[in-house]
Amino acid sequence: MKSRRIVDYLIYSIGEIFLVVIGILIAVQVNNWNQGRIRGDREIQALTDLKNEFILNEEKIKEKQSFRLSIGPRIEAYISEIATGKADHNSFKQFHKDVFMFGMTNPSLGVIDALISSSEISIITNDSLKYFLAGWKNELENLYENEQILWNSGLDFIGCYSNKIPDSRYDWFDSNAKDLERTIIGLLESTEYRNKLVGFAGCNKIVIEECDNILIDIQRIISLLAQEIESKE
Repeated sequence: MKSRRIVDYLIYSIGEIFLVVIGILIAVQVNNWNQGRIRGDREIQALTDLKNEFILNEEKIKEKQSFRLSIGPRIEAYISEIATGKADHNSFKQFHKDVFMFGMTNPSLGVIDALISSSEISIITNDSLKYFLAGWKNELENLYENEQILWNSGLDFIGCYSNKIPDSRYDWFDSNAKDLERTIIGLLESTEYRNKLVGFAGCNKIVIEECDNILIDIQRIISLLAQEIESKE
């Protein structure tokens, strides 16, 4: 009888231990599930914020790109006129009456900077996406540097004639038309004016090509972000 009670006690104790272990395992599993769900929610939020930021930056870059694309043919046509001897003072006034410098893009980096500084970027599980995101800031730095070079090239070009003639967009009451025409013809024949115009045109082409590549990467990143968000919702 005594041995029977011992056996019953052992079975009961083992059962209790088994139940405690099962309870612990269930609790750990539930906790892991909750942590996974929270991490998944954080990842979806991060992906959504990134997607919105990249869409905004795509719009900003496209806006500046459209300006550069619009001025490109005008510059080439003007250079061709000068090169073939067809340009005159009216060609000069026509070209210089419109703005042809548009500044820097200044894209938004708030979301990606916040994710990097807080180490939240690690919650993104798609390795291909992380690869593109890692190189994104370098691409923007290169774009800014080349846009700065383009801006300086434009200023340099403007500087080679701005101190020789009054602003050609206006008809100044005290300007002598004949003297102005001779000055402009002299500029059109100037090696400095021609070279700085060609230099500006070349810089514009380089930035256009770079922006085309950046826009391809942006579209790829936006597509990856959209796919990730859809797969996790």
